Amino acid sequence: MHVMLRSAVLIVAFASVTPPARAQGNAQGDTVSFDLAWDHVALSVPNIPESIAWYERMLGFKEIRRGGQPTGQQTALIRRGNINIELFQLPNAAPLPESRKNPSEDFRTHGVKHFGFEVKNLPAVLAELKAKGVTMAFEMRDNPGTAFAFISDNAGNAIELIEHKTR
Repeated sequence: MHVMLRSAVLIVAFASVTPPARAQGNAQGDTVSFDLAWDHVALSVPNIPESIAWYERMLGFKEIRRGGQPTGQQTALIRRGNINIELFQLPNAAPLPESRKNPSEDFRTHGVKHFGFEVKNLPAVLAELKAKGVTMAFEMRDNPGTAFAFISDNAGNAIELIEHKTR
């Protein structure tokens, strides 16, 4: 069975390196004629005021707007530069499972895994955040082209901080 698994992996790897003709641009309709720009990421959190305070203190975001609905749902938009985060707080929402708080474990569950911020001088950024009491989810890994680490926000959401050394 171990040999069969290796064969399957090789087939998958080969298939991903050899794209079909359509992916190579030979079919009509595979070009895109519009631009995209990043708008926001949305997070469900247990306490909007606490999350706003965390993002302001730790990462320098500012509250742009806050709202609510008669159902008890609350929303907020926070921003730093051109980065927007939309926060949601819903009554009776399920808490973030422990496996989702560990970046390595979270890959075992489908869906969005984390979001990342590019920084300059990652060791200095991490030193500042640790001095403020940030929770580390994954300590810094230093590679030739990049260095990265994961922190957790106050609700346990994983945030990657990455420094691209070759840019």
